[in-house]
Amino acid sequence: MTSLGAILVAMGILALVVAWLLSRTTGVRAAAAVVASDVGQLKVETLRDPALRIRGRPDYLMRERGSDRIYPMEVKPTRESATLYESDALQLAAYMLLAEVRYGKAFAGYGIVRYRAAEFRVPLTAELRRRCITAAEGIRAARQAAAVHRSHEVRAKCWACGVRSACDESLT
Repeated sequence: MTSLGAILVAMGILALVVAWLLSRTTGVRAAAAVVASDVGQLKVETLRDPALRIRGRPDYLMRERGSDRIYPMEVKPTRESATLYESDALQLAAYMLLAEVRYGKAFAGYGIVRYRAAEFRVPLTAELRRRCITAAEGIRAARQAAAVHRSHEVRAKCWACGVRSACDESLT
């Protein structure tokens, strides 16, 4: 099998796993419909907000049945946590800001992050909006900086980092 063939098979398997994860939580299928998906056949457009200078594609854009309100959903099928990671909350917040700009009053005002055995409904609060915008500004500033320093004391983060071989602050 060619490497392209292996990639296509892996993408198909991932789409099946995500579809299964979406279907196994009772009430979600009945309460919402998939409008677009970054992991399936219903492709989602890249959402953009020129004013905030952010863009992205959530895993899913969902439409509430009955109200027709739209919300983003991120699926992290391998995540094993009973609490929402801050990074996932900020990623979802960016998608919520983008959905708000794209869909206006049709935006539901919240998004969902689904882990392997937990689901988090996250409202777009003023505080989350502020944290997301601050993080986006920090990322843009870091891209312009001559050096970006490690922001944690967690060996596992360094171990998984793609630039650890070039980092003089690595904990591994």
